Amino acid sequence: MVIGVFAVAVAACGIIAHRAGVLPGSTQASADSAKVASPVFRITSLAWPQEALGLAATGTEVLWEQRHRSAAIAGLWSYDVRTRLSERLLGHRATGTVAGSLSASGDVIVWRAWPGRRGVGSPSIRGYDKTNSRRWTVAEQGSDPTIAGDTLIWVERHGAGAKDDAIRGIDKVTDEEYSIPADGRVRDVAARGSWVAWISRRGEDSAVWAGSYRRAKRRQLAAGGSAIAINRDRVVWATDVGRRSIAIVSWDRRSGNSKVLCRLVGAASSLAINRDFAVWVTTREATGPQVWAYDFKRDRSFPVSANAGEQASPVIVAGTVFWADRRSGEWELYARTLQP
Repeated sequence: MVIGVFAVAVAACGIIAHRAGVLPGSTQASADSAKVASPVFRITSLAWPQEALGLAATGTEVLWEQRHRSAAIAGLWSYDVRTRLSERLLGHRATGTVAGSLSASGDVIVWRAWPGRRGVGSPSIRGYDKTNSRRWTVAEQGSDPTIAGDTLIWVERHGAGAKDDAIRGIDKVTDEEYSIPADGRVRDVAARGSWVAWISRRGEDSAVWAGSYRRAKRRQLAAGGSAIAINRDRVVWATDVGRRSIAIVSWDRRSGNSKVLCRLVGAASSLAINRDFAVWVTTREATGPQVWAYDFKRDRSFPVSANAGEQASPVIVAGTVFWADRRSGEWELYARTLQP
């Protein structure tokens, strides 16, 4: 692993993008027919290809990559929920060829980038600190980057002959390094504080794991899983429970007890949680990919928006769920306030 420091050149091109019509202001989605307690809002357009690239979030911002032939639009963008303003943080030359995976915490952002043309070579893990405009290479090779406090975490892929991936971490302040064997190929990973949770697959079998990367301890929570998330109190994952049906399951980190939160028809992906809610994408033939939420206090699950457009990558910021939506034919950022 090599940690290097790069010089930075950040261009603030938000005004150009707004004039180009890529980042309009917030508007209420009048086409949304869902009878919900709070309205659904369109925030801005997302310059994405046909496939969803994914959203990331901090406690105050939503972040995403944009791919566009215009240099003023391509790059790493953020939407501040306090000011309701969008801005470009890094241009595409500064980010490298992003592999569509972002994670953020506080003022630090990490992502996976190809060394040259997309899909060629082995991606590295890059980091950016907004407080001092520092850019650096976190790891020369890796995937699935995420952040837990001051620790930057990624999955280290082994060659075809190796059975297990490893979950690696490095403290950006002290440079202390951590490693946990994943017991298979990692499908999804999440981290909070000194804890990391992941889903691994070996052959046709998958398992849900959680552990402390500082203490090098781990525990298998369940067999089977397709998406996972973690916060201070719980680990939540989605698992198949029968033909074309799933369950969202929660494991209490203090008591060690598990609980099935809800059962749904379809498959689940893109799980995210905060203290009060869990959100994810439910995919089924009748509706396609649709964002769902679970209210921990009221013990109920519900679709966030009944619109028939394709939905992807929900994140929660300050009590509001944001997601990518393609109801207009193009990807756009939408939001709905979740009732506390």
